[in-house]
Amino acid sequence: GVFLIQLPVQADIAPVAQVLVYTVSPSREVIADSVKFKVESCFSNKVGLSFSPSEGLPSSDTHLLLRASPDSFCAVRAVDKSVLLMKPEAELSPSSVYNLLPVKELHGYSYGPHMVLEDPLEDCVPLKNIVLNGITYSPLVDMNEEDTYSILKEMGLKVFTNSKVKKPWYCSTGNPVYLEASPSVAAALPGMHALRTMGPLYSMLTSPEEVTETVRKYFPETWIWSIVPVNSEGNAELDVTIPDTITEWKANAFCTSADTGFGMSPTVSLRAFQPYFVELTLPYSVVYGEAFTLKATVFNYLTACIRVSLNLAQSANFMATPVEKEEESYCLCENGRKTVSWLVTARSLGQVEFSVSAEALKNQQPCGNMIVETPEKGRKDTVIRQLLVEPEGIEKETAQNYVLCVKG
Repeated sequence: GVFLIQLPVQADIAPVAQVLVYTVSPSREVIADSVKFKVESCFSNKVGLSFSPSEGLPSSDTHLLLRASPDSFCAVRAVDKSVLLMKPEAELSPSSVYNLLPVKELHGYSYGPHMVLEDPLEDCVPLKNIVLNGITYSPLVDMNEEDTYSILKEMGLKVFTNSKVKKPWYCSTGNPVYLEASPSVAAALPGMHALRTMGPLYSMLTSPEEVTETVRKYFPETWIWSIVPVNSEGNAELDVTIPDTITEWKANAFCTSADTGFGMSPTVSLRAFQPYFVELTLPYSVVYGEAFTLKATVFNYLTACIRVSLNLAQSANFMATPVEKEEESYCLCENGRKTVSWLVTARSLGQVEFSVSAEALKNQQPCGNMIVETPEKGRKDTVIRQLLVEPEGIEKETAQNYVLCVKG
């Protein structure tokens, strides 16, 4: 016959669940089978994290919404996507947490590092030929057939019973030989995976921020690193300001609760973007008097062509010379970019500040056959970056020894 068994799938049985089904016949023979289920690595404390909105301009405000079990204590982190690309294997994930468990499933019988527990062997059963109507029949033994004992052993279950759970020994012409079935390979059902639905696609902004000039000078790699308590309703909210980096921020959180224990949120993203901006390329540090190339690249993701002027603010801390002949303006159409370089020599030590501005001009000169448009908002984007200037020469260390005589 066929019958159905309903098994509740909860976090308590993750990451592996093994099911044993057996029956005992009137002759005391035990017939059994087992199956192994791979359960999704989940936790009882359901943690959710989301940004509202999930896309914004640099220096704009956004809300980080956190949901967990009531009165949970949570750690929230948001970093630049490039940080995770450097060492993705070190990321905290449900699978990495479950891999910390000392035992996830049992196999075999063992007691201590060197002792193996086995039941005593019974008398062997002779293999005798049967002659019927002049025809000799020889018994066949299935070498690969499992018995209940091997199934229980594979699951690490020790059973005390007087029922027949082992296949018999079969006597040969020499010494008795016990034909034990090979270890079972449990049929694994496909693991359950959480369904991930795509969120709504936010349309690209068609105009910059409602300010005359955007000044960007805050470019951290770690944005949020906070401890957040959850209220009695299971909610928490953080009001944060998006840094000035044009990038994608990755955020996640893990929480602990006295009632539901540990929980972890999926990684969520926030896209910091503006359709018209400038980026600087410069080294982390240089030596005093060393010449290096400073590059400024303007990106245009507007749907129209614009004319842009690039300007490096002069300073007494450095001397800058254009690598190529400077032009009054540059033409940038949709998805276009333009890079301008300067040869820079530092004239002072310490942190030297560089300020580059890109401004969309009100110019009627066309870009080839394309008409030039001027954005009404956020026409000017300014980026301020710092460069460490170190003294020239080779660092040396000098050690002096003294002998101190103490009386008494």
